[in-house]
Order: sequence, then C-alpha cells, then structure tokens
Amino acid sequence: MISRRSLMDKTIRICHLSEGIAGHNGQVLGVIKTLKDAGFTISVQEVSVNWSIRSLRSILRIIARKFSRFPNSFSIRLIQACYKLGEYDEFDMVISSGSNLAPINLALAKRHHAKNIHMSSIRDWRVEDFSAYITTTQVSFLPNNLRPKIVPNQFDPASCEELGKKFIQEKNIQDTKFSLLVIGGDGIGYEYRDNEWEIMIEQFINFCKNANTQPLFITSRRTPQHLESKLISNYDSPYSVYFHAEQRRGSFHHLLYMAKHIFVTEDSSTMISEAISSGKSVITIFPKTIRTPRKYSDIIDKYQRLNFIERRSLRVIQTTDFTRDRGISNKVQKAHMDFQKSLVKRLELD
Repeated sequence: MISRRSLMDKTIRICHLSEGIAGHNGQVLGVIKTLKDAGFTISVQEVSVNWSIRSLRSILRIIARKFSRFPNSFSIRLIQACYKLGEYDEFDMVISSGSNLAPINLALAKRHHAKNIHMSSIRDWRVEDFSAYITTTQVSFLPNNLRPKIVPNQFDPASCEELGKKFIQEKNIQDTKFSLLVIGGDGIGYEYRDNEWEIMIEQFINFCKNANTQPLFITSRRTPQHLESKLISNYDSPYSVYFHAEQRRGSFHHLLYMAKHIFVTEDSSTMISEAISSGKSVITIFPKTIRTPRKYSDIIDKYQRLNFIERRSLRVIQTTDFTRDRGISNKVQKAHMDFQKSLVKRLELD
C-alpha cells in the first residue's frame, strides 16, 4: 500500500474541465485548494470544453447524458464525439462542475483510468461512476456522495485575514471602518427591477451612514453595467472591485476581512459561499421576484439553518442589526477541515 507521505511527494496531475463559467470554475478551484491545503503537491491544466457542433448542442446534450448512464467503450467514444476539447496532457484526476460536463468527465476518467470529481445535480449518470460526487443535499447513500457544509471555494478565514491586514497596513487605514455590498444580478430565478437596484443602493448607503462605516462594493459579470457605472460615479470607494471596469474578476480576499458588515445579493451561491468562508456571518438580500429551483433554495435554507447567513429584503437593509456577535470563523474552519478529511479519504489519498 502506498503511504500518504509517498503520495505527498508525488505531484497529482489534475485536469480541470471548464466551460468558462466563473461560478463553476470557482468550485473546481475550491476543491483543488482543499487538496493543496491537505498537503498534496498539485499541478493543474485547465481544459476548455465546448459542444462539437454548437448549433446541435441541445441534441448533443441529450445524447451525452443518456449514454453516460452505462459507460463502456462504445458509449465513451460517443460521449467524446459530442464535445470539443482543448489540448491536454496526461493526468491523474479529472475535476469539473456543472451538469454539461459530467458525461465528458466520466468518459475521460474511464478512458484514462483516472480518479474523477464532479459537482452538479444528478441527471442520467450514476454517482458510482465518480470517485467523489459533491452536492449540497444527499443524492445517494453511496460514500461517493460528499456533502460539504460550504460550497467549495478559494476562500478561508486565515487567508482573508492575512491579505486584509497587509492591505490595511499598506493603505494606512487602520482607523477606517467599512461595510461591504457584493452585487450579482438576474439569475437562478432572481429578478431585479431597475427601481429595486436604486432602493438597494440607497438602503445600503443609509446603513453605512448609521453604522459610521465607509461603503465598499464588489460587482460581478451579471451586475448591470449602468449600475456599476453609477456606483463609480456617485460614491468615493477607491478600494472597491468592479468587474466591468476591470474586465475581469478581481481579487477581494482583503475586502472580506476589512468589512465589518457584509451584504451579498442572494442570486449567487458562489458569492455567498466565498463571503461565508471569510469567517463572518453574512446578510443575504433578495428582490421581490424569486422563482429559484429547489436545488438552489436548498443551499440557502442550509446556510440559514447553520446560522451562516441572515436573509433580508433589499428594501430593509438599513434596519439590519449587527449588535450581536456574528463571528463564525471556528464553524467555517471546522466545515473546511471536515470536507478536506472526507475528500482525502474518498479519493484514497490518506
């Protein structure tokens, strides 16, 4: 039997399958971070994935899903024919997120005799065809089905604190207090009217005035550009991170530490999970119109049940009470460690 020390001395070559969706990539990178934090040496190649014929993607999606039910030499070749992959080298493990990638994940793992990890709702494929199948709620009684308390992401209390303290020292802002608003946009059944964006910003600014804090903003790909432009024009917030202005998803570990109070729009489990992983309880804010699927509401319900979040309508942000201790750092660290142990055990790396 190979010892854990021997495994740690060996580089685990990971093939990260990507459709280019930021939320899905963030979850994969969170799993990779979990393995790195466990002490393993990791090398990663990101492989772009598209449908082989884009105009037929709906048909190809059905074919790939149906043939993933019973993977064999014929079905694996057929599944691979449905996709167009970027170049890749040899690998020991395949990791992906999002239901479109599950069939190609298991096909590549079977063909190359590699371990594989996937994150998405279950469809036609079987959990037993994955070394680890990560979900929010239980989809199988098999040990392959791992259910971390926090959706995998690249954040943790220690790194946020380290980068936050460094940033505060560099900018000489030790005496300034901040409140943070992380803004998403329409998606997963959440719909924001234009006047609701205005109400939300007004409510947040009023909260900042009442709490004697300076506003910080983080925007995302789905944030309306006109809203981001208004934030830049109307508010003196030089430390904010703006997606459209920077044409990329900027780094913001430090902002999560700097912020005394954190608000996150409820339309992104990735953004909420990242904020929670800073070790601070989060206020999630929601619009009037919500038609979210059950799989997503399950995530929100779980976070609320664990006291990681408190939900509020965007119309009543300014009345939020932060007087009680909302630190959840120890609970977050334990959740991360529990997931790390279960993942390492499931992959037979211990």
